[in-house]
Amino acid sequence: MSPAPFRPDEDLVREFLRYARFLVDRGYVCNTLGNIALRAGPAGSTSGEHVYTKHRGVSLEEMTAANVVVTDLAGELVHGAVPTSVGHQMNRRILQLRPDVNCVMHVHIDHVIGYFSVLDDLPFELVSADAALVLQRPVEVLAPRVNIESDVMLIESFVDATNCIVMPNHGVTTMGRSASEAYHRMTTLAAEVARIITAGQVAGLWNRKINYVSAEETAEMYAAGKSVIYGG
Repeated sequence: MSPAPFRPDEDLVREFLRYARFLVDRGYVCNTLGNIALRAGPAGSTSGEHVYTKHRGVSLEEMTAANVVVTDLAGELVHGAVPTSVGHQMNRRILQLRPDVNCVMHVHIDHVIGYFSVLDDLPFELVSADAALVLQRPVEVLAPRVNIESDVMLIESFVDATNCIVMPNHGVTTMGRSASEAYHRMTTLAAEVARIITAGQVAGLWNRKINYVSAEETAEMYAAGKSVIYGG
């Protein structure tokens, strides 16, 4: 007897589409690139080996439930017929290395790419303490032209130390225990970069310095984030 065909979890498909729409409405999607990867269950469980994502050739903006495919952590399709894009190997590798992570988001935000295309060599300091509460770990800014979508072997060296990865000239990847957590880390990074750009413009107009949050306070906010936001 052949095994029963895989049946996608309709709630997970709806959750995928909900957060895809959130990213689109924020203006973070401009083409078929960018994606979400949702782990189906606890890491190490049978369901936790399944990853819901979008197949290649369609954008988060135009997709429907019919464009959601499911792979295992090795990348084999268990639901759907159209393969994923090359970026899915990055998402899978993060999920393999971080059992606490159940969602990975990757998008290309115009002003974030613009900012890091110029200032990739500077330490990424924060101007708002709330950003550290949400991010909970430092942002990992990779060297220009490093592409961890195609070279996933590099991920292991830093993935435990961050929840947000920036590839200058490319895009942003966030991760979280839930889609909500990954999404809010994405919006937080985008907002923080916008604040820094604004602060730089204002500082230039009035010949003033930007007051960054101190390294000590930032570290305190990273440590306190989970309890402050989620109560535990």
